[in-house]
Amino acid sequence: MKTAVDEYRSAGYQLGVTVQFVLLCPALFDHNQPDAALEAIDQGLSIVNHNSERFFEAELYRLKAGALLLRGAPDTEVESFLKQALRTSGSQEARSLELRAATDLARFWMAQGRCAEALDILGPTYACFTEGFDTQDLKNAKTLLAELRC
Repeated sequence: MKTAVDEYRSAGYQLGVTVQFVLLCPALFDHNQPDAALEAIDQGLSIVNHNSERFFEAELYRLKAGALLLRGAPDTEVESFLKQALRTSGSQEARSLELRAATDLARFWMAQGRCAEALDILGPTYACFTEGFDTQDLKNAKTLLAELRC
């Protein structure tokens, strides 16, 4: 997959590149390669800053938090990137990406015993949705909300 991204970029494509990095990261996570994921994410964020392709900016921040968590980074650093993902997606009104960021932040806080804060962040975000409840992101959020309410 990394070869495909490199070929895409070497062909001169400047837009639509960040999605390639977003798609690469879960595979790297599955193979326990957080450092490689961080390299891909940083390349994606560099492109965001270079050509203003901001469509997946929030997702890159969320994925960076996940890679840092896998690598054992300090909680404050992980939390900072999750909050950045939430702010970015909110300012872009990218509700699906906002839900992903809120779900990850809520799960992170739940693991720290901060269930009330987790519920406060995820509940309103989930409540914004009126359709699509069969999607995996909404199913994950609903399951986490149920866990937080117990």
